[in-house]
Parts: sequence; C-alpha cells; structure tokens
Amino acid sequence: MQKVVDLLSEMISFDTRSAVSNIPLADFMQSQLEHWEIERLDYVDAAGVAKTNIVAIDPESASPLVFAGHLDTVSAAGWDTDPFRAAIDGDRLTGLGAADMKGPVAAFIVATAQMDPRVRPKIVLTADEETTKQGAREVVEKSRLLRDAPPKCFLVCEPTCLDVLRGHRVDVQFVIHSHGRQAHSSTGRGLNANLQLVPFLADIRDLHLRLRSDVTLHDTQYDPPFCDLNFVIDNYGTFPNVTVGLATCRIKFRYSKSIDPRPVVEEIRRSAATHGLDIEVRPEAPPPELPADAPLVRAMEQIIGRKARVMGIGTEASEYSRMAPSLILGPGSIDVAHKPAENISIRELEEAVGIYQRIAKELPALL
Repeated sequence: MQKVVDLLSEMISFDTRSAVSNIPLADFMQSQLEHWEIERLDYVDAAGVAKTNIVAIDPESASPLVFAGHLDTVSAAGWDTDPFRAAIDGDRLTGLGAADMKGPVAAFIVATAQMDPRVRPKIVLTADEETTKQGAREVVEKSRLLRDAPPKCFLVCEPTCLDVLRGHRVDVQFVIHSHGRQAHSSTGRGLNANLQLVPFLADIRDLHLRLRSDVTLHDTQYDPPFCDLNFVIDNYGTFPNVTVGLATCRIKFRYSKSIDPRPVVEEIRRSAATHGLDIEVRPEAPPPELPADAPLVRAMEQIIGRKARVMGIGTEASEYSRMAPSLILGPGSIDVAHKPAENISIRELEEAVGIYQRIAKELPALL
C-alpha cells in the first residue's frame, strides 16, 4: 500500500491553507482521475482568492454513492517542523492535513483507482471546508453532474478512526464589530473599541456557562453533551500604544438536532443590539443526523461491523444532506487535527482503502 503513502505525501507538499488557493492541488488531484468525466466549479472567495471544486464521475459507473472530501487545511500556527513535508516515524505520517483530511482523500482516491470501474462512486473534492463551507455549497447548488445523476448517499470521509458517524453538530457563526477611534494611546483622544465589547462578552460568558450547566439544553448522545459556544477577538494587530479602532468578536455556536438554536441566536442578537454592536449571523445547513435505526445506517453497520454513533465535529455532510442522506467515515483521529505535528496512522490509511472498496461494492445493493 505504498501508493496511499506516496499520494498523501505529495498532497501534503501543496500549501492549501484556506487563505490561499487550492487550485494547484486540485489540478494534481485531477491528474489522478484519468478517464473520469471531470466538472470544475470555480469561484472567488470573499478575500478575492481563486478556488475550485472537482466533481468526478467514471463514465462506466452508475453508482449512487459519492465519496466526498475537502482539500483545504487550517493554518500552520504552532508548527516547529515543515508542515508541507511529510515525515514518517514508524506507523505515523506527519504533515499539515495528514488527518484532516488529505489522508482520507488519498485513501479513497487509491481505493477507487483499484476498483472495478462499474462500481466506482462519484468523487467530490472541495475548497473552504475549514472556513465557510462555500465549496460544498457551490457543488450542491451548481453541479451539473450531480443534478443529472442524483446520488442516494454521500460518504464524507473526515477522520473518525474508521467509525461510522450517522450525524454531528452544526454551527451558527456570529461576526460582531465594535467601532472605536484610533489614536496614539498617550493623547487620550482615542476611543478603545474593546470597551463596547466588554459588557457584550459578559453576556456571552453567562450564556456559555448556562449552556454547560442547564441539563435541559444538553444532548446526551454527544460527548460532551453540552452545546459549544466559543469566541475569539481580533484587534487586527493593534499595538498596546494605540487605542483600538476596530474590534471584531467571532463566535461559533455548535448544536445538535435535538436542540433548538433560535433562543441562543436571538439572545446573542439582543445583546449585540443592547450594547450598540454590529452583528452578522451565518447559519449552517441543519444538522445531518440520521436516526439510529435508519436503513442506511443499518446497512453501513452491516458492512463495516461497527455501530454508528454521533460526534460533536462539523463536516460538509450538513450541506450535502440537502441533496442526499450523508454518513461520515474516514481514517485518522480528530484529536490530532488542527494541532501542530498533525499525523495519521499508516496502518489505518491502508485499512481505509479496503473499507472504501467494500462500501463501494456492497452499499448500493442495500440501499
């Protein structure tokens, strides 16, 4: 199975952090799909960066399945080794995106290359999963190939340690701006934009604690059972000798299917209005959670021999579920994703190749 290791190592060498273009890696991935029909869905993101998505169908196949993955990664913050050079130590391969999710993508690309062309699933490779999920939305809204041959199931190959997920939380993102007046801090003529954020953040702290302590807001299927409410503050590199002219608070609120997000959204809106802040609300598609006894879930459990579960992560399954039911399964652990020295088990990568081939062969007959 040296092929999957070699492919992943090559993929890691491409810088596809969400802030830069994924087109060079997309071109390389397209070169791995010889004889497939390829649809490219190009767009320019909000920062003016060119991005692309790939939808691929083997002309010989009528498979109703789609294997889906994203090509972008988070930043390389905290790395003290070259994040774009794969390093192998025993069973572990280290590199930016090794687990999330260049490793799983490499596994299903190698798996499909070795399949009977007649059972090959469709393939979708996207941009911007780690930020806005715009790539997946572009695919769902605009793909001619998927519209002409509607899938019955998306398999989103995010890292799950090869467990099958029947659902996960989704998020609502908030962008809150506080406007001040920039000046040299010694003059006393400035107005620090952070001051308006302080009472707002006190409200967010209280909401954060209530979400954790109020069991009526918990979903015990998940670990942890409480909804996540996380925030970061951006002063855009302002130095301490400058009064802050613009402060931006970004909040991500994660919730599961059993939780009604509307009261939380309205509470954050009201707090922002009370304290004179500008707010933008960016909801995701609804949670892609399938019932434990859904036929698709039972079929997947039968194939892989593991019980399906739910998980607190977010994936593009939320977007794809607007088109067809979605499951999540891939090699690698979310525990090492988004961290320096991100890595993946080579043994698990190799096992994933066989699992993907089995799913492609057996699942259509059970749908």
